[in-house]
Amino acid sequence: MPELPEVETIRGGLEKKIVGLTIKKVDICAPKSFIGKAQEVQGKKVIKVWRRAKMLGIDLTTGPAGGSSRPMSSLNAAGTRRDSLRPRHPSLALLFHLKMTGQLVLDDRKWKVEGGRMVGGHPTPDMRDAMPNSHTRVVFSFSDGSRLYFNDQRRFGWVKVVQSSELGVQGLFEKLGPEPLEKEFTWQILKQNLLKHKSTPIKSGLMDQQVVSGVGNIYANEACFNARIDPRARSLELSNAQFKKLHQGVVKALRDGIKHGGSTRAHFVDSEGHRGYFLDYAYVYGRDEHPCKICQTEIKKVTLGGRGTYFCPACQR
Repeated sequence: MPELPEVETIRGGLEKKIVGLTIKKVDICAPKSFIGKAQEVQGKKVIKVWRRAKMLGIDLTTGPAGGSSRPMSSLNAAGTRRDSLRPRHPSLALLFHLKMTGQLVLDDRKWKVEGGRMVGGHPTPDMRDAMPNSHTRVVFSFSDGSRLYFNDQRRFGWVKVVQSSELGVQGLFEKLGPEPLEKEFTWQILKQNLLKHKSTPIKSGLMDQQVVSGVGNIYANEACFNARIDPRARSLELSNAQFKKLHQGVVKALRDGIKHGGSTRAHFVDSEGHRGYFLDYAYVYGRDEHPCKICQTEIKKVTLGGRGTYFCPACQR
């Protein structure tokens, strides 16, 4: 599943390309992948592209002309943003969740990027082929002639038309933890949330979306290495100094992921034509039986919660 850095990279690319464009037409190839009424978004202009955890949102004009959304900074005691989008006027949004095999392909042959196409999400060989293809579930046609294809092999992902009021603390984001790249995400909040599951291995705790949003298996592994903490350690075993290092480790792992364009090796191309190669820079993830980049000790792999877990036995004692 694409994690925060991958979705953030897609968000940044789409923001550069589709803000200000009008959705002229929506073609639904798989009704179960689209929740809502297509006619509600046809004729609406894109005013903002945003991300919350691993989900991507596109705000659309409705009501008074120029209506827009503004972020709110108030958080509850758990560090969860109370209302990540509070509109100045009632507004619609398209919400995307790529799940395991979802991908977004923005196609416009006028661009100078590779093949005139920006692609992101689950890599498949046909991401470079003619669109739509057998995996295409929804197609959005924009006023400049470009098209956004939502593809999904296994059909776990979805696109949903939502009212902005659904996105508040009582809505779709109610149970999500704090955004790890927001300044309100502190080591104290991370500690507080992890200690709700004192006996859970640290790496598994980081992947709990109620503890912190957007962190999956890849970046949880990297965060533990950055903090020099054994991923099998329990929350109750950590000192305040270690919680501080873990907080820094989470932020560093995610920022590095965004810097290197995400972790999708094959077929990922952002809005400037750059590929995502974060895994070439990863310290432990997927590097079992390879030497640690810091101390040359062989990276080990174990299984935690059914997921592959990688660590350096020397650096992460």
